[in-house]
Amino acid sequence: MKPKKNIIESLSAWYQTQSGQATLSKLDEQCAEVLSEIFGYYAIETGVLSGQHSLLQQTRIATSFTLIDKERNNLSSIEPKQRIEGDQLETFSSIISSNEQLPLATDNIDLVLGTHVLELSKDPHQVLREIDRVLVPEGHCILIGFNPFAISSLAKQLRSKVSRQKDSVKLRSASRIRDWFSLLGFEVLEVQYMGLRPNVKNKKVFESLSKLEDWSEIAGPLLGKLYMIHAKKQVVAMTPYKKVWRAPAVLSGGKVVLNNTAQKIRRENFSNY
Repeated sequence: MKPKKNIIESLSAWYQTQSGQATLSKLDEQCAEVLSEIFGYYAIETGVLSGQHSLLQQTRIATSFTLIDKERNNLSSIEPKQRIEGDQLETFSSIISSNEQLPLATDNIDLVLGTHVLELSKDPHQVLREIDRVLVPEGHCILIGFNPFAISSLAKQLRSKVSRQKDSVKLRSASRIRDWFSLLGFEVLEVQYMGLRPNVKNKKVFESLSKLEDWSEIAGPLLGKLYMIHAKKQVVAMTPYKKVWRAPAVLSGGKVVLNNTAQKIRRENFSNY
């Protein structure tokens, strides 16, 4: 089995666990808060959760699309998802493609939301370049990724799988992705960590540890299983070039003020006078 499918299956299976469901619920809350401030016409959702769980339920953007990776083996189980917006029923359409080559027009998307798209790609820089290409000026990008520094059984499991396939996929930290966004001219608005609770099987004990989520700003980089990066595409304003016009020659004191060309001709032809 391909290493990419191995990691996809591991992440999908983890999202079905008690810890994964709690983290996913927290992720829904964080996304809803961020999406409430983003407006536009088109949004696209891609990654591991696309087609299985939509994080764009609370978006105010008019039309949403789901991009499904063409290498996934569960395409037959994917169905269009719907939401109710006022009195209208809207459908999330699906597109089968790769994140390295998005079948979208340049400067046309207001929001791109991706789950684990960089750690599943052999060329994460190309994924970010494609996101930069399709986003409109001042467009938004939200990336959800796995924290490779998390102290958890999931971290050890994924790190062991990735270490055996060094040339295929790698886990990227939030600080590394922040640097990549900066190189592309994006402004990173916020970075949030979630999933700080350990994988405790006892449900009561697990729920009693819910207060750990309040320590995400301090302990998030060490305990948080997931991170969410919200970045905004910046466009440098170009200052128009204004040509400086010289004032025309004027008459002063009964004499003609010669321009540079006339003065040169006079020196060359009438120097003896």
